[in-house]
Amino acid sequence: MASFLWSFGANLVYFFLNFHLEALGYTRAHIGYAQAFLLLVGVVSSLPLTYLIPRLGYLKSLYLAFFLAAGSGVLLGLGLWVFPALGGYGLAGALLQGAAAPLMARLVPPERRVALFSLQAALTTASGFFSTLLAGFLSEWVGARHVLLFALPFFLLAVPLALGLPEGEGKTPRLEGRLGVWLRLLVPQVVIGFGAGLVIPFVNLYLKEKFGLTYGATGLVFALSSLATGGAMLLQPLLVGRVGKLKAIVLVQALSLPFLALLAWAPWLPVVTVALLVRGALMNAAGPVYAALVMDYLPEEERPGFFLVESALWSLLFALGSALSGKLQAAMGLGAFHYLFGATLALYTLGILLWPWAFGRLRAGVR
Repeated sequence: MASFLWSFGANLVYFFLNFHLEALGYTRAHIGYAQAFLLLVGVVSSLPLTYLIPRLGYLKSLYLAFFLAAGSGVLLGLGLWVFPALGGYGLAGALLQGAAAPLMARLVPPERRVALFSLQAALTTASGFFSTLLAGFLSEWVGARHVLLFALPFFLLAVPLALGLPEGEGKTPRLEGRLGVWLRLLVPQVVIGFGAGLVIPFVNLYLKEKFGLTYGATGLVFALSSLATGGAMLLQPLLVGRVGKLKAIVLVQALSLPFLALLAWAPWLPVVTVALLVRGALMNAAGPVYAALVMDYLPEEERPGFFLVESALWSLLFALGSALSGKLQAAMGLGAFHYLFGATLALYTLGILLWPWAFGRLRAGVR
């Protein structure tokens, strides 16, 4: 439930941040820089947090993330100190990234991790159905400049629900001789992250401009996409039981590629809407399986640091893609998306092909 509420507020921010910045008078290029800066904070903070989170403990790290997100959300919602506020919000996300998965891994035995991670991911993703739907209608009611303020109660309500969970403090990681293992596990993710950064932060703007959608209609489309993704995540334990974790990741992500092409180049809104739903559901459903699979290859003391580094590198490539995409859109307008979607499709394909290489020579069995 804490994850559900956190995600509800975070989805309000994620879905409406571009529109909010646009309403504040930022250009498309500066919106790209804002997206890049938000994610680059995770890169800068990853190494310090690798050592800070074990000292604080997983729960205290989560509490700090909640309050940082709420405070930063106030500033963002009021249009004050926008870039420092984005920095605080990015730091909150990094804390959550480093503490949540290792904490969940402590709560269940290894054979239950896929089920727990999939359920948690499904709940947080399905919350996007309600939050993005709400964002679209709030914009019609209070205007684009005030929607972000409605995320704040959800961040704060998540705090008491995390109380009472078993606390755990990780050990300081020793990385000598382990960087090669980490690199293999990270390469497919960061390749996909760069491809995602080219288009994913701008899909809402792309649909709005291409089809002339209102804020409310755009919110409805993304709300349905979140609901579909949550449903796909709930099915992942069944698929893993049949084909295994690695094959499940490759299968669902490969099946998403034709729908990405339809999203990019189909001229009919109903087809594009279906493609958006299915692509997001399939591509993102692999996330909790990847998290559970990584746990099989890493000892506990490495897990917070690994997920922070994974998030940082993914964010670095995602941020670079966002910045380049914003510049290209500023120069070419809507036509830039023909090239951006093509590059994303190629990078997604490369990343998916790298999954068997990443895990092929590593030995599982770490608990």
